[in-house]
Amino acid sequence: MMHPITFRTAPHIICAAMLVSCFLMQSGCSSDSDPNTPSALGHMERGWSAYESGNYAQALLNFERAINFDEELADAHNGVGWSHLSLSLNPPLAQEAFQNAVQLDASNADAWVGLANVLYLRHKDAKDATDFRSAIRAIDNALQGDAQYLFRHDYHSNAELYALKAACYYYIGENQSARQEANKALQIDTTNRTAIVLQNLLKEE
Repeated sequence: MMHPITFRTAPHIICAAMLVSCFLMQSGCSSDSDPNTPSALGHMERGWSAYESGNYAQALLNFERAINFDEELADAHNGVGWSHLSLSLNPPLAQEAFQNAVQLDASNADAWVGLANVLYLRHKDAKDATDFRSAIRAIDNALQGDAQYLFRHDYHSNAELYALKAACYYYIGENQSARQEANKALQIDTTNRTAIVLQNLLKEE
């Protein structure tokens, strides 16, 4: 702490300090109104870069760092979900992350797709109709969401989304709807393996 005598004997020092402080506030510190966003976005971008390179553990770490800076960064929550899903670490945490993402940004189609995948995979064997119907609704939301978020990774066209819907309908015994969705998938991509397998299964029933 500065001794009181300094205030009396060196007023020029005080003025200089005040000028420096004002300069910093107007220049380097001008981003203080939202100090977290640049760092959060940087971590998130590094997260997606790591994800695309297949380093899912590093991606998860970067996405979590982004959220530490900005809890409302929807696509960082989305990244956490996909990282958990790709690492097969903790489906409940993946589901929570995707739900956080769509609550923060309902237009994030990629997060809806991730949520649909979690719901489908979680109860594929148990044939839980509730989760399959929730997965179908999630896919519909993805198809109605912001197209800029689609097809960034892990899936490449609407054909895969229609095929996933077809699989959900198949597991809950709604074969007509399953056929319709499988046909939609094959109209886009005649080589879609999931849709082809489902068509063959449905022919046998």
